[in-house]
Amino acid sequence: MAIQSTGIGSGLDVNSIINQLLAIESRPLARLQETASTTQTQLSTYGALKSRIAALGDAAEKLATAATWNKTRATSADTAALTVTSSGSATPVNLQVEVTQLAQAQSVATSRLPSAAASVGTGTLMIEFGSWNQDFLAFTPTVPLKSATIVIGSGEDSLAGIRDKINAADAGVTAAILNDSQGSRLVLRSTATGAESGFRITATDDDANPLDDSGLSRLAFDPPGGAPASGNQRAVDLVASVNGAPVVSASNQLDDLVDGVSLQVARTTTGPVEVNVARDTESMKTLIQQFVGAYNEANKFLADQTRYNADTKTSATLQGDRVAVALQGQLRSLVATGSSASPVFDTLSSAGISLQRDGSLKVDDGKLASALANLPELAKLFSADGGGNPLAVGIARRFDALADLNAGTGGALESREDGLKQRLSRNRTEQERFNDRMAMVEARLRAQYTALDSRMAQLNGLSAYVSQQVDLLNRSSNGS
Repeated sequence: MAIQSTGIGSGLDVNSIINQLLAIESRPLARLQETASTTQTQLSTYGALKSRIAALGDAAEKLATAATWNKTRATSADTAALTVTSSGSATPVNLQVEVTQLAQAQSVATSRLPSAAASVGTGTLMIEFGSWNQDFLAFTPTVPLKSATIVIGSGEDSLAGIRDKINAADAGVTAAILNDSQGSRLVLRSTATGAESGFRITATDDDANPLDDSGLSRLAFDPPGGAPASGNQRAVDLVASVNGAPVVSASNQLDDLVDGVSLQVARTTTGPVEVNVARDTESMKTLIQQFVGAYNEANKFLADQTRYNADTKTSATLQGDRVAVALQGQLRSLVATGSSASPVFDTLSSAGISLQRDGSLKVDDGKLASALANLPELAKLFSADGGGNPLAVGIARRFDALADLNAGTGGALESREDGLKQRLSRNRTEQERFNDRMAMVEARLRAQYTALDSRMAQLNGLSAYVSQQVDLLNRSSNGS
């Protein structure tokens, strides 16, 4: 097989010539690649802009929500005794809470057996719920009667077995085994607190004597009947007073003590404890500052991306972009436009949020604190729905709507991104077509220069032959 090397026949640097010609032919591809790079940068910039506008919308939405302005903060002067929480439905209030008795469950410890594995006896345990008097001498069953019957059979009559049977019954009483140096006892405790969570236990055992201290009778608890049991704790209600008014509860959790206010009681108090519920102006201030921060972030980004640098004579990515420039104007217009929802606060500046020369917002803490002291009117400035009057729509609602219009699904920024993505797709297609065309151009040039090289090789060979013949003829003529 003959091995060809382009340029050997002609002496020309064919590869260099072809590469230079291809470089000239490839200039449109460089322009396509430059356009793709610019478009990709614009697309990334729009993604960053949409993220900032969405963040501004989220911050505005919180201020446009009525629940924000109803939020309360509850405090207790003795958090070790009382933990207080409040909801948006709570009304600001001051309470004096004194707790003299905690709610507790009934607890009973049975007589000892040698071990948890010791046999107790078979029969039936009946657990009835109700309330005991102070000395465990009178039991009043609940109405309607609440009870549970637990059958203890052969093979399950150890303390451990009876414990498991009681717990499996889920009857409102839990059982555990208490071990010490003198043996094992069954400890029974009601699962709920409060006076009516008390219980009595009667036993029907196989020895037919439910009152003796043998067999299953050892687990009975019915003091008036003389049943043997010890280590007892009576179930009682929480007893407290709120602003001097008596309060009784079966639980140490007082839900909706007053509307929207709940108390968790951990211990009794040595006297009245101050509980305060007030509007949570600190959280409102934080949300306003977050809104201002989100606005400033979006404003600065737009300013940076749409400016022209006269010194370097360079344009930022979105300089002159109609969508970005329009959005920048809309944001500034909203800041300058007032709302007639409140006769007290009609603009952001009236509430201590002023526009700066660079287009950013700045919070005057003192002026904002004064505005927060008049929450109903400040809430209108931000969250009023307008009642059909567009001039009375709250400013935060307007910003939220503008963010949705631009950064929401189908919004102006998403449409612009879609347009840029389509442009990139078309650009990629054009580059692929151009590369295919350049491959054909290169193939054609190489074919042409290969043919030229071959022809030049033939001509060079012919020239050498003619020169040789002429030289021989001259020698012959000269008698050489």
